[in-house]
Amino acid sequence: MITIKVTQESLKKLETEYADNITARNIGYILFAAKTEKNIITAYDNKKRNFYNVTIQGEGAMEIAKIYSNAPSLLPKKVKNDKESLEYIDVDQQIGSDEVGTGDFFGPIVICSAYVDHDTMKVINEYGITDSKKISDEKMLKIVPLILKKVHYLCKVITNDRYNDAINRGMNMNRIKAIGHNHVLVNLHDRCPYVKNIYVDQFVNEEKYYEYLDGCQRIQRDIVFREKGETAFPSVALASCIARYIFLQQIGYIEEKYNVKIPLGASEQVNIFAKEFIDKFGIEEFNKIVKKNFKNYLEVVNDTPLLI
Repeated sequence: MITIKVTQESLKKLETEYADNITARNIGYILFAAKTEKNIITAYDNKKRNFYNVTIQGEGAMEIAKIYSNAPSLLPKKVKNDKESLEYIDVDQQIGSDEVGTGDFFGPIVICSAYVDHDTMKVINEYGITDSKKISDEKMLKIVPLILKKVHYLCKVITNDRYNDAINRGMNMNRIKAIGHNHVLVNLHDRCPYVKNIYVDQFVNEEKYYEYLDGCQRIQRDIVFREKGETAFPSVALASCIARYIFLQQIGYIEEKYNVKIPLGASEQVNIFAKEFIDKFGIEEFNKIVKKNFKNYLEVVNDTPLLI
């Protein structure tokens, strides 16, 4: 990866040259991102407008840099080939957040924010961090502990009792998620106040997201919302992996406590296990580890003699 500073004239020349390859425009502080078979070129806004930062990833990055700038500077030395970085349109300083557990009947919701800069990209490439859904749980449990001390992140675990209490007080899943995202973003941004680009894996439209935050003392603004954000922004991918790891840890604690193996998701297999759990441990223990507003709850409880 190479980073350069270019004049407005050079920026226009660059934009014209790669016009047919532009995949995104005006995302936060990103003016545009262009993707070819071998490169991703990302241009960033600058309020002073006397120069613009441009990152160039991929094969022949230095040669491209020399065309548009007389003084390209190499980013920190790579740990491994940065080929993996080419799936991301922005590898500059950023904070991103994602959550896991919202589709699982058992276990908590975990929301995480993560900071990424050029040094963090070395870690991301070294350990193959990508969308957590593309990494097996076994691999997740191996690689994430190795990177936690090398990256900046913040997680919030919404336990089942807190989740069920919020639902009983009239909140819905998206509001719970919005408040959780806001919490981790505000607090991580406090640690890294110089970060301009903040990304959230979109689960609701922007207007509704901020509506859900009505009443919060502090609100993180200037967020870029994008569906499947983990495929565009490494901070969201990193956050999703850390959140998944923390979630699996929490599930592990429950399994150890009850000496069971919990199926994830909300399938019929989950219902079968839930009935067996109730038969063995009773409804009160069951209520401590599930999301009671899932339809699974009614399906299981209505079909099971309740042993207290």
